[in-house]
Amino acid sequence: MTKLLEQALREVEQLPEAEQDAAAGALLDYVKHMRDRRLTDAQVAEVRRRMADPDRELVSHADARARIGRLGS
Repeated sequence: MTKLLEQALREVEQLPEAEQDAAAGALLDYVKHMRDRRLTDAQVAEVRRRMADPDRELVSHADARARIGRLGS
């Protein structure tokens, strides 16, 4: 077990019992979510290709939020 995981478990053990259940549930949900979030080899290759492009277009946080907002409408 990694030191970070051991530290997280010690922190959870310090919580009251009712909060321990909630924290453990949140941790399990996160682990399940991360297991489902895997990129395919083709997706990894595309990310690497885009990151290697010296002329790639970077957008600000505000611009990205505006673009995402337009997708929902």
